[in-house]
Amino acid sequence: MPATISWDDLTRFEQRVLIKLFGGGTTRNENPTVVDGLRFRGLVDENDNLSMLGLLVFTLAIRKQQLDALRTGRTE
Repeated sequence: MPATISWDDLTRFEQRVLIKLFGGGTTRNENPTVVDGLRFRGLVDENDNLSMLGLLVFTLAIRKQQLDALRTGRTE
């Protein structure tokens, strides 16, 4: 597992699953290959829940988006 995983390194499908898990959803009906890839990277635990590393990657992506919005004067 790499020491640092960036949100931008994830595919749209992987990002979508992490967003879903952060919102309290499940990996039910998701592509097993995508979920296995997230599990291999340590972003999802063996119970298909968002891991601490997954939460960190997701939180850093949100913070980066907020900072970028502040720098450009956009509020969303």
